[in-house]
Amino acid sequence: MSIAVPVRHRGLRVAWVFGGSTAAWMAHLFFASSFVRYSCNAGGVDWAQYLVTAFCALAALHATWVAVGLYREGRTDAEDAGTPRGANNFIGVVGIIVGLTNLLLILAEGSFVGLIHQACRP
Repeated sequence: MSIAVPVRHRGLRVAWVFGGSTAAWMAHLFFASSFVRYSCNAGGVDWAQYLVTAFCALAALHATWVAVGLYREGRTDAEDAGTPRGANNFIGVVGIIVGLTNLLLILAEGSFVGLIHQACRP
């Protein structure tokens, strides 16, 4: 069973591969940085930071999975072949790199929740 979508739908998938994982990272970064002071003052809201981390990580992981599909669809042609499938090959490889990098950033930022709250407490 193949998950490949015809080449004519490539535009939306490329936009999601690069925009989706990057937007998930940026959303996580904005939320995490703006929520720190509130979480220090209020206490007991660590679950919200973990929930946002999980949601953003899943979005980045899905965008990476779409990039894997582009790579699988395009691996029949070389990257420099000048064909749509060759372009999918290249876009898939770069999308996998971008998606995994964004996923790593999201998980690294999410791991600071425990460290931040240790510094908040007297």
